Amino acid sequence: MSIKKVKPTAKSGFKQGYYKPKNPNKYQGPMPIIYRSSWERKVCHWCDHNVDVIRWTSEPFSLKYYNILDKKFHKYYPDFYVKIRKKVEGQEPIYEDYIIEVKPKAQLKKPAPPRRKTKKALENYKWAYETYVRNLCKTDALQKAAKTRNFKVMLLTEDSKLFR
Repeated sequence: MSIKKVKPTAKSGFKQGYYKPKNPNKYQGPMPIIYRSSWERKVCHWCDHNVDVIRWTSEPFSLKYYNILDKKFHKYYPDFYVKIRKKVEGQEPIYEDYIIEVKPKAQLKKPAPPRRKTKKALENYKWAYETYVRNLCKTDALQKAAKTRNFKVMLLTEDSKLFR
C-alpha cells in the first residue's frame, strides 16, 4: 500500500493535513502532499517558497529497515527529498540532493532510566527506549540508502533554524 493512501487523522495527536503548494511546478511527487506534523508543514512551506529549492517531494520512497528489537524488516518512508541550489562566489551553482527527516530531539537520543521505578515511569521509559532504537535503525538505513544515491541526510529537530 502506498503511504499516500494513509490519510491524515485528527486522532494522531499531531497537526496533520494536506499542503497546497503555491509553486506546484517545484513539487515532483505524487499528490496529495500530506504533512503529518506541524514541523513537516513548515518544511513543506520552506521547500515551496525557498528560491534555492529547485525540486522537492514528500515521502519520496520507501526503505526497508531491520528493527533489532523485534528482529523483523519493516518499511519506512523518509519525510522529504529536496534538490537545493548552492551558490558559490564566482562559480556556477552546485546542486545538492537531500533526504530530510523530521524528528523530535528526544527521539534521537538515548533516554535516561527513570529515577522512580513506578509502573507508569517504567512503561514510559520502555516506549521511549523502543522509539529511540527504532529511529536508530531507520536512520542507519537512511544513511546507507542516501550514500548509494549520492544524497545527503538532513535530520531536523525542534532546534533547527527552520522551526524558529
